[in-house]
Amino acid sequence: MREDNNVEFKREYAADIKKEVMAFANSSGGVIYVGRDDEGNPCPLSDVDETLARIANSVRDGISPDVTMFVGYEIGENGIAVTVREGTNKPYFLPEMGLKPYGVYVRQGASSVHASFEQIREMIKQTDGDRFENARTLIQNLTFSEAAEEFKRRGVEFGESQMRTLGIVSADGLYTNLGLLMSDQ
Repeated sequence: MREDNNVEFKREYAADIKKEVMAFANSSGGVIYVGRDDEGNPCPLSDVDETLARIANSVRDGISPDVTMFVGYEIGENGIAVTVREGTNKPYFLPEMGLKPYGVYVRQGASSVHASFEQIREMIKQTDGDRFENARTLIQNLTFSEAAEEFKRRGVEFGESQMRTLGIVSADGLYTNLGLLMSDQ
């Protein structure tokens, strides 16, 4: 295994791990293996639990908007695997730097690099779209009992497939603002 567009190795925790997480979330996702050298060889961590806590805190506190729902952690015998899925609310950035090229990172080959103005603009365009209804809602714990009842009264099926077709659920499986407007909440 080698470092590439979707794989990064870290010998131990480093404060810049949030930049790697951000770069994967702003790109196509990836895995960061903490406890491995640059060639992928195991390097035992002195305190796995402390390292995991530091990584999780860095990700939670050091990246805006919140990316934690796209990050998973797995402890193995050779360290920690931090799995990052592509985020849906791009661009993710360092709050202290803002939405400027030196505050936004993307993955380029085996490196995390500053995003260009054009890349930032394209991420915003792809994420926000042109319509409020299509944007991802921040509230994802939604129920639809009233809508389901109304559809039933009219003899129309109302399930996962219909929710996607209507735009209540986006292609990535998250509720949209339209979903929030139609929900019981």
